[in-house]
Amino acid sequence: MFAGSPEVAVPYLRALHDARFDIRAVITREDSRQGRKGIVTPTAVGREAAELNLPIIKANSLREVKIPEVDIGVVVAYGGLVPPRLLSEPTHGWANVHFSVLPKYRGAAPVQRSLWNGESASGISIFRLVPEMDAGPVYFSRSIPFEGTETASEALVRMANSTTDELVGTLRLVVTDAVSATEQTGDPSFAPKMTREDGRIDWSLDASTIITRIRAVTTEPGAYTSVNGESVAIGRVASEIGPAIPRGEVTASEGRVFVGTGSDSVELLKVKPAGKTMMSATDWVRGQRSSLVCE
Repeated sequence: MFAGSPEVAVPYLRALHDARFDIRAVITREDSRQGRKGIVTPTAVGREAAELNLPIIKANSLREVKIPEVDIGVVVAYGGLVPPRLLSEPTHGWANVHFSVLPKYRGAAPVQRSLWNGESASGISIFRLVPEMDAGPVYFSRSIPFEGTETASEALVRMANSTTDELVGTLRLVVTDAVSATEQTGDPSFAPKMTREDGRIDWSLDASTIITRIRAVTTEPGAYTSVNGESVAIGRVASEIGPAIPRGEVTASEGRVFVGTGSDSVELLKVKPAGKTMMSATDWVRGQRSSLVCE
């Protein structure tokens, strides 16, 4: 049985299906309204399960869900807790895929928080669920370095697509009793969900920290700033630190757009003014009639 909802869980479901696991049920969150038109849309896992002709259970909570008899349950970003009554229902319990090397960064946003804190790597852990969040014994884990200037969303997609074999191999060992889980050791750290306020850029910080934090909140919850009283989303910034200019001041030079910080500046590449589509920073500045200041 597989429980998951967003796009990042899809590669694992597909891999288990391709590896000929007998998937008795796919649990995913209920369809929700998406976009400006509010079109009712299934989750990414729901769409994939339908294409694979797998039985689907749509539920935003597992409290009242009845599950079929299975050897093992698999959880990848389902979006809800597995209640204690269900933990022992599968013969071999539940295996959870978590994107950190546990016990570091337990919680909802391990990749984002790793980047936010300036870590050079995140990772993957496959562990057995217990009542305490992300505290169960670990079957498999390894560190995965961040690449270049990738955002948290890009890193998460890459990690998911590159670790499906690890999940398939680990599950085969678990259901044949060929591997035992190891209790987590060391002091845990935590990775709470990123909030919209986390996405608000503090231009008093140094340029390097701002660039790193923008990567951490892209694409969720998204980086933004206030420019002359209007909210502007930041889609992409350059990785190199720009020249020193006054804090918050927006300067265009030779086709490039910079914002001053507590030290040096950050080059804006893509922005989205309120009510408009994403555009190049140079096009945005070109359309302004007054000087711009980020707050």
